[in-house]
This record gives sequence, C-alpha cells and structure tokens, in this order.
Amino acid sequence: MYAICLLDISPIRREASDKSEQVSQLRFGEILEIKEVSENKKWYRILSYFDNYEGWVDSLQIHEISKEYFESYQENTNKHKIVSNIQASCYLLDTKGNIINFMCLSKGAILPFFWIKEDKKNNLKPRNKAFFEVDGKTFWYKGYVFNPIEISSKTVISRALTYKNIPYLWGGRSFFGADCSGFVQEVFKSFSKFIPRDAYQQAEIGENIQDLKNLKSGDLLFFHREGRVIHVGIAWIQNKNFQVIHARGRVRVDKLDQTGIWDDDKAEYSHHLHSIRRIF
Repeated sequence: MYAICLLDISPIRREASDKSEQVSQLRFGEILEIKEVSENKKWYRILSYFDNYEGWVDSLQIHEISKEYFESYQENTNKHKIVSNIQASCYLLDTKGNIINFMCLSKGAILPFFWIKEDKKNNLKPRNKAFFEVDGKTFWYKGYVFNPIEISSKTVISRALTYKNIPYLWGGRSFFGADCSGFVQEVFKSFSKFIPRDAYQQAEIGENIQDLKNLKSGDLLFFHREGRVIHVGIAWIQNKNFQVIHARGRVRVDKLDQTGIWDDDKAEYSHHLHSIRRIF
C-alpha cells in the first residue's frame, strides 16, 4: 500500500505507540510505502520515499493513494513545489470548485503537481492562481513557494539563517522545531536537494574536505563522540571567521576551529570536529 501525508507535520515513532519516541517526522505532501499494519490497525510501519526513513505513524494521519499516483509522483519530481512561507494554507476543492476542507501549512511542505491557473486578463491576484493535485483531488494554495535558484554558499547561508532561534526538537524537521540533521535536511530540501535523514548518513555523501583551511560556506561539518558521528551543522565563513550554524538547544551560530564548536557562554567546546563534506 502507498500513502501521502496531508498534515503539515506528523510524527514518525520508534514503536507503534503514542508514547513512543519520535524519531523523525513526515511533512505535508511527502509520499511513503506502508510496510506493515499493527494488530489493532491503528499504526502503520512506513518507509518514507523522501529519505528512506522507517518508523511507525498513526494510520489516521496519512492518506492512502494509488500505486499509479505514487509512481507518477516519483517520475515527476520537477513538478512539485516547496512552501516558502512560515505560514500558508490550502483548501481541498470538490469537482465544482467549492471548498470542502482547510489545512495550515508551513515552510518545507511539499505541493505535488503544482500548477498556476491561466489568467490572460490578469483578473486574479497571484495568491488565487495556485493549485496542486493529490491523486485526483485538487487543492487551492494560498502562499508562496521557493523559486528555483542556483545553490551556492551565499544562498545556502541565507536560507539557513532564516531558521535561527527555532527550538531544538528531537526527531524534528520543520520550522517549529528541528534536530541537527533535520535542520540541515530542511535547508537543502528548499533547493530540491534531498539528502539522508541522520547525521551519520549525511556524513557519507558528497566530497570529503581534508582540511579546515579549504572550508567553504555551506559545507557540512560533522562532529563525533568517541569516533561516532553525533552532530552536524552548516559552515559559515564571515569576515574570515569560521562559524557553524547548527541546532543545539535552538538553531544558533557558534565559533568553529580545528578542534570543534566553541561555546562562548560556557567557555568550552560543545562538540569535536570529525569531518567536512561538500555536497554542492
């Protein structure tokens, strides 16, 4: 079976229980495969198409879709858009164009098969022209989307800094709370660059940069405990000063050197540098 998330944020849990640890999240518009159904049919063990993450989700928080739509979604990723607003909204329409349901969306939600209504006489406001499709259902979208721009050191840092001071949330990957790897994943997702979910997985992609002197803004910085990657952030070189944008307590900017992340408040290193990867 196949499904799509039609809530802005839905928790993925380690076990089939509301009390279980949140290990990640689904975002609106992300598709998945249902691998297993719990005995009481309340929970589905899913595999997310977005980042191949597995876990348990509440069956009431996802919507089943056809295999044909699932396959078409994968084959036409260039037709999907990503919400850029902190807050936006969408409206499910019936066949006559009447509103039958409403949902709030936020930055990072995916709008599958996004299209703009033709308006030759320019009678419609820009926000009244946008629609997207989910397995035969049409949604009217009110908000903005990320425009396709070239990924560069400047654009990555600019988008990363828009998350500054959002709270740290274990398993989170949204503007309302993110863990270290979820934050990094969401920044690159805004460029339609989809990377793995966890820090240790992200540490295996891209080009290895051997020395800090070769660092560029936008590179991924990985940190370890006893050799195991446990943390990730985004490098930012400002006025020749090395810094890292990362989620620790909140998304913040800290000093960086060959040893690791220096916490000015506590006058100590919070993390020790493991490796550097360049992914664009």
